[in-house]
Amino acid sequence: MDRVPNDKLVEAALAMTAAVGKPLTRLQTGTRAMKYSMADGKTVRIRTCNDHVLVVLASSAEDDATLNIEGTDYLLVAMPEVPRRDGPVVAYFLPTSVAVADVRSAHTQWLQSGPATRGNNKTWNLWFDDGPPGCSGFAERWAQYRLPTFKTPAKRSDASVLGAGGKTLGDVIARARAEIAAAAGVPVEAVKITVALA
Repeated sequence: MDRVPNDKLVEAALAMTAAVGKPLTRLQTGTRAMKYSMADGKTVRIRTCNDHVLVVLASSAEDDATLNIEGTDYLLVAMPEVPRRDGPVVAYFLPTSVAVADVRSAHTQWLQSGPATRGNNKTWNLWFDDGPPGCSGFAERWAQYRLPTFKTPAKRSDASVLGAGGKTLGDVIARARAEIAAAAGVPVEAVKITVALA
């Protein structure tokens, strides 16, 4: 079955956060976890999904189980706008505490709906579109956290294309804006950069 590679979704998510003045720097974790830091030191975990479902693993079936989205300040979820198809990418950037509370609530509602289950439920999912009772509609429920849609690059001059050193033009511009803002003592939003490529 077709799918968009995770690295492409991550690249798009990084370009999207950089475009809104939140450039992210990869943290070395020694694991597969995709953790990043923001300029202010807060941490972000990136999760990707091809099917508009955020898959969350719990340490146990207990209500207070540890979830594998915990441990950072923010969660960044990226997915293709059309499931499993190249094209625009959709991303949500939200406090991890909000995501964790919603996952726990949705899982409880799902259990209360009387699903056919053997009881050892360690996969607690959220559907952005249609899904089980209490677990669906998160595209609308998290609309306030959605980043501007990212268009897949059509040519090398687009801000998302990786250049020398593995950095995107969007990353470089976002970092420059942050450094200029810090040096001038103004908010990042006050710094405007225009790039002309010959």
